[in-house]
Amino acid sequence: MKHYLTCNKTFAMVLMCAGALFLASCAEDGFDDNEQFGSDVHGVTLQSPNADGIEITPSADGKSQTITWHVVNGAGGYLVSFYDEGDLDSPIVRDSLVDGCSILLPREEDMNYLLTIQTQGNSKYNNSGATDATAYRFSTFATSYAVIPDGSDLFEYFTANPIPDSDEALYYDLVHGGHYTLNGVLDFSNHNIVLRSNSKTDLATITYGTDGSLEYCGGFSLKYLNFDCIESNKPVLAFSATPADGILDTENNNHNQITSPTSIQSCHFTGVRGMMLFDNGVKYCLKTFLMDNCTIHLQSEKMSNNSVFYIYDGGGFINDFTMNQCTVWNDGESDQKYFVRYNNSGRCDRAGYTTNSINFLHCTMYNICKEGQMCNHGGFDGRATSNYQVTDNIFVDCGSKQVPRRIIGRSNANAEIIFRNNTYWFDGAPETGNESYDNSYQLTTDPAFVDAANGNFTPTGAEQLNLRTGDPRWLP
Repeated sequence: MKHYLTCNKTFAMVLMCAGALFLASCAEDGFDDNEQFGSDVHGVTLQSPNADGIEITPSADGKSQTITWHVVNGAGGYLVSFYDEGDLDSPIVRDSLVDGCSILLPREEDMNYLLTIQTQGNSKYNNSGATDATAYRFSTFATSYAVIPDGSDLFEYFTANPIPDSDEALYYDLVHGGHYTLNGVLDFSNHNIVLRSNSKTDLATITYGTDGSLEYCGGFSLKYLNFDCIESNKPVLAFSATPADGILDTENNNHNQITSPTSIQSCHFTGVRGMMLFDNGVKYCLKTFLMDNCTIHLQSEKMSNNSVFYIYDGGGFINDFTMNQCTVWNDGESDQKYFVRYNNSGRCDRAGYTTNSINFLHCTMYNICKEGQMCNHGGFDGRATSNYQVTDNIFVDCGSKQVPRRIIGRSNANAEIIFRNNTYWFDGAPETGNESYDNSYQLTTDPAFVDAANGNFTPTGAEQLNLRTGDPRWLP
């Protein structure tokens, strides 16, 4: 087998091995015992494989996919290209010559792919190659329940189209590049909802009106969305003001339990004037919160509350909180008192869990709670069941020179507390005196952002670049 691929050598070897497996199946359809194309088709212009015969088989781990097609008798191979439809100028595989009827290609979740296959000529049989390639489009997005029309107001749409009862997650797609509004408090209650753009590269935008807010008390995911929040007087997200029936846990201190995860992936929030997440004054325990590959821009001059993640008034907390590869910044006077605040009674055992955690991983934070606290959670402090991971972050002008102290409160030797490669830079100098909270290696040099005032957090500091710390989106 000869695969001439424009990918790395390791992947090329995988392709060669996988392709060999398919030669046997192709032999019955036009290959002879010497693995050559055999055919009684002579002196013709061939056609490219019919799209109806293309089959896709994902690998068990979802990282790759085998694509097969029906053999074209008399062909001299196939020229295959493979694209992300959101980036047609940079093929994943360009003009790979395949001497068989299958190819192994990479696979990602939530992608729209384009595959082209063009039959090549065969001089042995005097056959000319196909003049056109077969184009085959397919998606790895989970099947959507509904596509919300571009230009819709989401509050009005869901009022007119109530969410059905379902044991499965319901995927609502927003048209890629579309524009939507939210002019009311939209409560998804305990439905399991995924709200997403149907492209991970051309994101839809949701513009909040004065009363715009999303509420929920069940499984909830946002993916590939832009949010313009500058006009809203409400929290960006909140737990339902009226909890759904059946989620009150009377055996564990009357928490309203949200056991399905909250996942916010590849979303961008601008003009956040108040709370990013609020408990609505109701006692909730959210088991898992994950924000991954997101940005949050806080509009400090108009902040309407002194906490960003505020699960306090009702007496609850988030059991496991993680921010991964995110950027959070404030472009004016930093007036938040807390970034994450839980009620002092909140801790894992009081809601039926055995451990709780807070994790900041590869994040960039600028001008957040400059005179306040990064975290406030008295119930977590000093307990063996309270775990923390704070690694590879850049904190600039954050947390009143007490970033690690406030994140963990008090440490416990039996807890899993991991710090590594963090920068704590404040008013032009490194934080000092925090070694009893972060006793790992700390970067004590200026990350030297290119233009923090205008939202460009590309570091130019040699140490940060060498260790590749902070949100990876800013790294070369």
